[in-house]
Amino acid sequence: MKKHLKCSAGQATIEYILIFAFMSLVGVSLAGTIGSGIKGTVKGLGFVLSQELSTGVCESACFYGKYKNGIFN
Repeated sequence: MKKHLKCSAGQATIEYILIFAFMSLVGVSLAGTIGSGIKGTVKGLGFVLSQELSTGVCESACFYGKYKNGIFN
């Protein structure tokens, strides 16, 4: 009987290790997915901000018109 309990304890330990390994893989995969999503969002935001801030104001061929006080950049 003692031999049977010892084998069961070993099996339970192996099962816990396998469950922990599986959950670790899921966690790493989820963190990578979230990280790449955040990276894409920040990259897009950086692109939009750089386009908006570098366009400026000019007399022709620009997205914006002149400033309210009539001064061009």
